[in-house]
Amino acid sequence: MNGKRPSVHYKKVWARVGILMALPAILSVVIFVFTPLFMNIGYSLTDYSVSSTVPRFIGLANFKNIINDMNFKLIMTNTIKLALLYVLGLNTLAILVSVLIVQVGKKLGNFVKSVLYFPCLLAMVVVGFIWRILFNYTNGIINKALMLIGVPENLIPEWLGDPKMIIYSIGITIIWYALGYYVVIYYAGLMSIPVELYEVSNIEGANKWQEFLYVTLPLLAPSITINVVLTSMAIIGSFDLPYTLTNGGGPGKFGTTLPVWIYQTYFHDYQYGKAIAQAAMLTGVAVIIAAIELKILLKREVRT
Repeated sequence: MNGKRPSVHYKKVWARVGILMALPAILSVVIFVFTPLFMNIGYSLTDYSVSSTVPRFIGLANFKNIINDMNFKLIMTNTIKLALLYVLGLNTLAILVSVLIVQVGKKLGNFVKSVLYFPCLLAMVVVGFIWRILFNYTNGIINKALMLIGVPENLIPEWLGDPKMIIYSIGITIIWYALGYYVVIYYAGLMSIPVELYEVSNIEGANKWQEFLYVTLPLLAPSITINVVLTSMAIIGSFDLPYTLTNGGGPGKFGTTLPVWIYQTYFHDYQYGKAIAQAAMLTGVAVIIAAIELKILLKREVRT
């Protein structure tokens, strides 16, 4: 009995030491995460603005005003359309590129990965300004190239001026920017697949497409799950690149997404309560989408 008492005492001491060591991190989370979160929830229920000296409680009026806003449907459509284009387009392209990199060999593959990853090192604001120059209707390199290959002038798109094209232009730019990052993740997933599985599939007479469909894709499921959730969260909260590329949302708000709208409401209209309510809605949309994706993809992982 006497021999066990010191160990119990030391366990209690170290448990207290552990709590004390974790306390600064816990306090930081409470002060810098939860306190602003609950404050913002409170402000979203008020008429807080530049003209209101004391915010007045108005309940869910801000949320009702957002839904009834004439631009709400268009901006939500823009956000959903951009998210679908980005998530589906980027992940599909990243998988295909990573498979091709594996096929070309290590040296050339490393070079291609480095080239693709380079845009990720640039600031999004810089990327936005670069692509604004590239998309310029009269002097942009893209339209000049289309003219050189013989595309008729009436078919040359006005990338950032045409309401039908502007969201696709944003999608192309962000995919170009982020492709290298997700290629690296998929490449790591591909390299973890045992070579023996491909050897067995060759013996069984499987062609390249069947190998990809029944060996590669199922074993890439964890990487796909991670990347789909990451790309969804990234595009839903993306502000700087869409804002700089479209110069604040484009013509008639056809390039305005939810984060850009929040910025405009807060810093242009000075309706702080409404902007915070918009941010709360954006957070809710992100959480719902992430939950749905995880439920579907994790269930698929279990099946495979």
